[in-house]
Amino acid sequence: MNFKKDILLIDLETTGLDASKQEIIQLAAVLLDKKTLEEKEAFDTYIRPARWAKRNRESMEVNGITWRQVKDAPGLKKAIADFETLFGSDVVLAYYGGPVDMDFLRAAYKKIRRKFRFDYHYFNLWGVFFAYLAVRDKLRDNKKFTGFTLDDFMKEFDLKSENRHDALEDCRIEAEILRRVLKN
Repeated sequence: MNFKKDILLIDLETTGLDASKQEIIQLAAVLLDKKTLEEKEAFDTYIRPARWAKRNRESMEVNGITWRQVKDAPGLKKAIADFETLFGSDVVLAYYGGPVDMDFLRAAYKKIRRKFRFDYHYFNLWGVFFAYLAVRDKLRDNKKFTGFTLDDFMKEFDLKSENRHDALEDCRIEAEILRRVLKN
């Protein structure tokens, strides 16, 4: 399968789920070749939050990121500048799951007063993965497979992770699932 542009698969870890109140604390991305879907470049940075006190405890339990990991990290403006320098904007953005990552990324650009130059067409991997399993009649027993989490897809493809909810690790897992789905 050939895409018209390389795919930039992003994953964020945040201090909560509300982009108007919480912040990105880890930004990772993997650039996939438009023809082979092999990794061409990778980016990963923690981001020093401006409002650490407003973090959501449940979100922090999921991502496991501590103050020690982010206290000396670059600020949002530098992290976004480095991200753009590496990848540019002539790519198709892809993410897994709901719109949270895109909401946070757009809010981050707005916060630093930087134009969001990416195309408005985004590639949501969840829909592709879910359709793949539906076609294979794997969604009949919701007790066995809900189809809504990355962990479910990892089980389906027998993938393991040492550091689940690390943004770069999740990008690489999602990339591998995408390769396997499109291969089949």
